[in-house]
Amino acid sequence: MAKELISQSPPAAQNADTAVKAATPSFFSKKLIMIGIPIFVVQLAIIYFLMAKFIVAPSHAESTAAKTETESQKAETETQNIFLIKDMIVNPAGTNGTRFLLTTVGIEVSTPEAQQELEKKEVQVRDLLNSILTSKELADLVSIEQREVLRGEISKKVGELLKTGKLRNVYFSKFIIQ
Repeated sequence: MAKELISQSPPAAQNADTAVKAATPSFFSKKLIMIGIPIFVVQLAIIYFLMAKFIVAPSHAESTAAKTETESQKAETETQNIFLIKDMIVNPAGTNGTRFLLTTVGIEVSTPEAQQELEKKEVQVRDLLNSILTSKELADLVSIEQREVLRGEISKKVGELLKTGKLRNVYFSKFIIQ
C-alpha cells in the first residue's frame, strides 16, 4: 500500500501540470496563427480583386466607356486645329555653333481654315521661328520665365501672318538644348 501511495503523485502536482499546459499555447494554435491567418487574408484579397474585376467592373465600364468616348470626341475637336512644326534645329545666339536647340512647336488656331493657311505658309512660319529662336541667348532659352516670353513673341509674329482665324496658343512639345 505504501508503494501505491508513493507511485501516485499528489493531486496538487497534477493540477499544476495541467495548469502549465493550459497556460502555454499548444503547437496547433501557434500553427494556426502563423499560417492560417495569412492564408485567410490572401484569400480575401484574391476574392476582392476577382469581384472587382469581373462582377462590378462590367457595369461600371459601360458608363465610363460612354463618358470617355464623348470626352475624346470633345478633346479631338478642340485640338484638331493645331499646326505642328516638327524637329526644328537652331543654334542659339552667342554659342558659335557649339550648342543647339531641338524643338517641336505646335501652333493652335481657332479654325480649320486658319490651320490650312498655316500649312500653305509653312516655309514662312519655319523661317519666322528660325529667326526668333536664333536671336535668343542660351540663358533666355533655358529660363522657364523667358520661355513664356518666347511663346508670346512667337504668338505675336505668327499671328500677324494669319489672314483668317486667330492664333490661340503656342506649345513646345519638344524643347531640348544640347
